[in-house]
Amino acid sequence: MSEVQSTYYESESMFHGFINHIMGTRFDILLIHTDPTLADKLWSAIVNELECLEKMLNRFNPQSEVALLNKHLSANKTQISPELWSMLQLCRQYYEQTLHLFDITLKDFSQVNFHSDCFISSNHPDLSFDFGGFAKGYALKKIRKMIVCANVKDAFVDFGNSSIIGIGHHPYGDCWKVSFLNPYSQTLLREFDLLNMALSTSGNTRQYTGHIINPLTGIYDEQRKASTIVSEDPLDAEVLSTVWMIANEQQREQISTNFNNIKGTIYTL
Repeated sequence: MSEVQSTYYESESMFHGFINHIMGTRFDILLIHTDPTLADKLWSAIVNELECLEKMLNRFNPQSEVALLNKHLSANKTQISPELWSMLQLCRQYYEQTLHLFDITLKDFSQVNFHSDCFISSNHPDLSFDFGGFAKGYALKKIRKMIVCANVKDAFVDFGNSSIIGIGHHPYGDCWKVSFLNPYSQTLLREFDLLNMALSTSGNTRQYTGHIINPLTGIYDEQRKASTIVSEDPLDAEVLSTVWMIANEQQREQISTNFNNIKGTIYTL
């Protein structure tokens, strides 16, 4: 069972909530608001949303919807929930917008067949879905909407130090400042000023390398490099931070034309 904690700092009008392990990493949130009851209610809704997404998308949980889909997907039609159907439609859109470099099947997303009433099928043997490069961004997009609907003007959400949104500004500043460190040397690579923007990072580290694969070649990228994407859309940022790692310069330029107001950077480490 994941540890879930929260604290309200009355002198700062600041709520801090964290989950030590959800969707594969730690989750932290800061909500700046004078009403602790509102912040606590919002936090409970966010925790519930994250737990629902975890139960749906965790392919390592044999009872999750994605694990069951991976087990039974075939040429025969399989019905899925409306939300998972919507996610797969988004993934198909990103697949096309990124020159097929974003592919949650890691084989050939074009082999996924969509039918009416939330049915899908595939003639490709052993096709399966991995939402690892999508789920956190999708969750952040939903959470941002929940924060805005709750009329919280200033908030900061950190999903594992790699997927972040800054809404409004820090109580003692005009933005939310985020430092991006070289994972090999821990030296500062760049500092970001987030004001109603999302930041996503991707890359290899000394302990964690060979995990980013080019779906077109099947080759893992093990280079000492990293990428950052800043975007108004947390999901765009999440998807593109991995795509930037495997795309060449010409592909990045072409992909950029399919998205609004993104700033992508590659760092040699």
